Amino acid sequence: MDIAIATSAELRDLAEDDRGLLTAFAARGLDARPVVWNDPAASWRSARAVVIRSTWDSHLHAAAFRAWAETVETISVLHNPARLVAWNLHKGYLRELADQGIAITPTQWFARGSVPNLERVLRETGWSQLVVKPAISAGATGTHVVDHDNAAALQPVVDALSSENDLMLQPYLSTFEVQGERSYIYIDGRLSHAVRRPPTLTSARRGFEEPQAIEMPDPREVAIADTVAAALPEGWLYARVDVATDDDGLVRVQEVELIEPSLFLGLAPGATERLADAIIARLQR
Repeated sequence: MDIAIATSAELRDLAEDDRGLLTAFAARGLDARPVVWNDPAASWRSARAVVIRSTWDSHLHAAAFRAWAETVETISVLHNPARLVAWNLHKGYLRELADQGIAITPTQWFARGSVPNLERVLRETGWSQLVVKPAISAGATGTHVVDHDNAAALQPVVDALSSENDLMLQPYLSTFEVQGERSYIYIDGRLSHAVRRPPTLTSARRGFEEPQAIEMPDPREVAIADTVAAALPEGWLYARVDVATDDDGLVRVQEVELIEPSLFLGLAPGATERLADAIIARLQR
């Protein structure tokens, strides 16, 4: 085959948003197929390029996924490259962005086994609520919203979480309940489109139900997302920069997704084709 599109066992036919890539490649005369990343029978050597897309379980098998990416890159062309997979798996990359002057949500970092005392953090920071989550996570897995009322009850849960994970603690942004996040999607170095996404934390009141295309992105947010894209390690094919507004009205970077994010291709006319063409152009080079 020409293109192997890496996916998970739960999404053998790809996430709905990614399936259009198969049609786009076929229209361009290329054979593209979904392949489960940890299927022992998969033959990655037979693909001219491997594109990571619907591997939505990568955070659950981080070490194995990182090793898989390194192996695939020795026998095929991988997008995004293995070194970017390793860089992006652990959210410690946010520290690097902050060191470059990029505004991220204030974060306290705790190494595995270094248990944060939730009540103390709330008291010392002055945060009315905080979010605690593993530094390797996705889809709000292991994420908890803590306040003064539930801190004592959640302390044993966080203790257990800390025994297996590096943790990050951030203030809960109340604006998130209404505004959600804004995602800026880049393809081959250029901003392709932007999407507003609903809150994903279970405690949040959903201000809207489904992701929505942003027809006229806020220039302030575009400038920040552009700065992040320029600061990323070289070699990426696609990237998603997530931003949110803090309670003081400042736009802050929440995450950068380089591994398997939803790119909301179906919400932007031509986005699927742009991604397919970018992959083909790299194959030709």
